[in-house]
Amino acid sequence: MTIKIQRPIKIINDCGALIDESDVAKAIIWASKIKTPAIHHVFKWGKYAGVTVNREKVHVHRLLMEWQLNQKLPQGMYVHHLNENKMDDRLSNLAVMAGKYHTSHHMLGAKFSKEHKEKIAEANHKRKGLKIKKRRILPIADIAADYSKGKSINSLAKKYHVDWTTIRSRLDENPELLEGKQ
Repeated sequence: MTIKIQRPIKIINDCGALIDESDVAKAIIWASKIKTPAIHHVFKWGKYAGVTVNREKVHVHRLLMEWQLNQKLPQGMYVHHLNENKMDDRLSNLAVMAGKYHTSHHMLGAKFSKEHKEKIAEANHKRKGLKIKKRRILPIADIAADYSKGKSINSLAKKYHVDWTTIRSRLDENPELLEGKQ
């Protein structure tokens, strides 16, 4: 179906969200890349009210704030419901917050049990991404002296019970100790 003219949008609130229908209609037109159908349903999507724009589901609170600010919200910015009611999407109830402030706001006064803290620690250990490796304390001056005398990196790694990459990185970190080797 090709829409030639944009008709006024009628909002059908299927989930009982508290919304200003005229604001939602204006926000849908603002966000639409093409002409959009005249009827839009507001539905419950997760714990929030949602609507379809450009064949994609979006949360109404985020759509309204992007429309109000006339820009897409960058990653890490969140829309906060001031009265804590996730279905109250009136502009007067919404505020934009950075992620760390939004999380800390919701965690104020929270007390974690010992069991919960252990679960968080366990999850952090399993987390993918950058892992901080334990740094071994090695006698760098002795390693540099042995290397300068002609010992190989592999023999030094065996002597100190570390991987050869550890020896290589320590030598690279301290080039001043290898002045005589050059």
